[in-house]
Amino acid sequence: MTPNALSYAAIWALDFEFIARDGEHPEVVCLVAHDLISGRWVRIWQGGFTAPPFSLAADTLFVGYSAAAEWSCFIALGWPMPARCIDLYAEFIRITNGAFDGKLFPSLLAAAAHFGIATTDADHKGVMRDLILSGGPWTDAQKRDILDYCAADVRMTADLLRTICPAVCRDPATLGGALLRGRYTCAVARMEWNGTPIDVATLTRLRNGWEDIKVDLIADIDQRYGVFAGTSFVASRFASYLDAQQIPWPRLLSGQLMLDDDTFRERAKSFPTIAPLRELRHALGKMRLNSLAVGQDGRNRTGLMPFGSKTGRNQPSSSRFVFGTSRWLRSLIQPAPGRAVAYVDWSSQEIAIAAALSGDDALWEAYTSGDPYMAFAKQAGLVPPEATKATHKGERQRAKAIVLGVGYGMSAESMALQAGLHLDEARDLLLRHKLTYRQFWAWATHNQNAGLLGLTLQTTYGWTWQAGFGTTVNPRSLLNWPMQANGAEMMRLACCELTEQGVMVCCPVHDALLVEGDAAGIDNVIATTRAAMERAGELVLGAGRIVKTDADVVRHPDRYADEAGAEMWDRVMARLNARGGCEGGVRGGRITDTDTVPVPSATDTVTVYPSLSI
Repeated sequence: MTPNALSYAAIWALDFEFIARDGEHPEVVCLVAHDLISGRWVRIWQGGFTAPPFSLAADTLFVGYSAAAEWSCFIALGWPMPARCIDLYAEFIRITNGAFDGKLFPSLLAAAAHFGIATTDADHKGVMRDLILSGGPWTDAQKRDILDYCAADVRMTADLLRTICPAVCRDPATLGGALLRGRYTCAVARMEWNGTPIDVATLTRLRNGWEDIKVDLIADIDQRYGVFAGTSFVASRFASYLDAQQIPWPRLLSGQLMLDDDTFRERAKSFPTIAPLRELRHALGKMRLNSLAVGQDGRNRTGLMPFGSKTGRNQPSSSRFVFGTSRWLRSLIQPAPGRAVAYVDWSSQEIAIAAALSGDDALWEAYTSGDPYMAFAKQAGLVPPEATKATHKGERQRAKAIVLGVGYGMSAESMALQAGLHLDEARDLLLRHKLTYRQFWAWATHNQNAGLLGLTLQTTYGWTWQAGFGTTVNPRSLLNWPMQANGAEMMRLACCELTEQGVMVCCPVHDALLVEGDAAGIDNVIATTRAAMERAGELVLGAGRIVKTDADVVRHPDRYADEAGAEMWDRVMARLNARGGCEGGVRGGRITDTDTVPVPSATDTVTVYPSLSI
């Protein structure tokens, strides 16, 4: 199939050149666009932008590469979003997902080279980027060079579309999935434009005083552990602490303790006493306060990097994105006077996805009970039917460790280590899980075997993964792939609906959304958000399969707080205040009762999901 066979009146490949300073909105430099149907070219320089030079109606298709950047320029120019678009970045990742070992850096040059398409010289591309980012003023000759450089990217984009069109547009369902992903890039542009409100005064004081207060923090926190010598972490002292506290800890083949942050994070889930030490190590080792991208308007903005993981989730920078940094730094999130934010998340989303897509009625019953961990304990005969969280707390915790471990594809050995269980007990609980949820395990094992055999795994809306010949595959990751990948589909659908309705979505965070509104009207924003998220769940899982939601609301002057980072935040603020810094502020509360914030029914009048017809 060729682009001309798609029955669009026009197919525009386009590219903007712009300047994007840390945390700021883009400054548009120029636009070049090419209609593959008529052959028409458009070249516009700064100052020449008025109305869009093309139709934005549904009979016109727009094609870009990393297209969220183009739609951000649309917003900067005050243009409406296009009705139909495809992001070839997303489609290239989808087509090649799983084909390579290691990290793929799918630039336009890499995608074109992969298919044997002629590309711009990489060195020339670097020179032109530097020229653009210089900010001008540019001579007439330099302006022509920049436009020509932009046009070369448009030609590559058009050639890439012609090359992969058969894979992207081979049937209505496949094209519909590509259009949905393209539609999501419009939502990404809106969210990146919005950003997240930050307490800049506190951030500035933290940046200025961090080198001083970190010494105090080490002295304060290390009183409990005794593992530092000055500002250096001593592994042998930590080993002695673990022995004294009888905390099991994984080791490398060499016998040395595993001291990476992932290990600390996972161990802290089972042994909360480790959490302050983990936060301190993270703060000392990887945290870069100056890297957090905050604009002059006090909002954290950075690329959300949609489709960055093999499951199709976003992968924003861990240092530039406020939800990617240490959890205690999330308390820098603070709405402005008269404003409020809400963190709305799906409740046990992956369990709901596993139950619905596997068709396991027992697992769905456990999910809809409101406490899937206690439900498993009852279904597996671990506790009597009348048991509650209060009467059988220990049994529930053990059941929770197994249910969550299954979601991560963990072995009995890993579950035992994670939950502090005896290996035989973990094996018994895992066996009970397999016997209780037979349909789920048959489905999950089928997916795992299919992936190992090199067959394609696919979500409801067509995101795919397929192992390439000779690539290294982690079998356990295949157990979790359908849950995370279909969860990403839910997120994309919810973001599309909400941003198109005008809800101010600050950012997505895996299985949650941070939304913002006037303090007086935030309850309505929450209700609209929860309704959209529930509809997205039904669209992915099927009618009647409601994935429940919870919400945290924070009104000014309160600030957002992550429970796992609250202690560290309080410690840092105490040290900062002692050195003449700022007040730490207070935190928000949690909404879990749907009677408090009414959720509109699915039959209420709401504009939902415009047709993706070709």
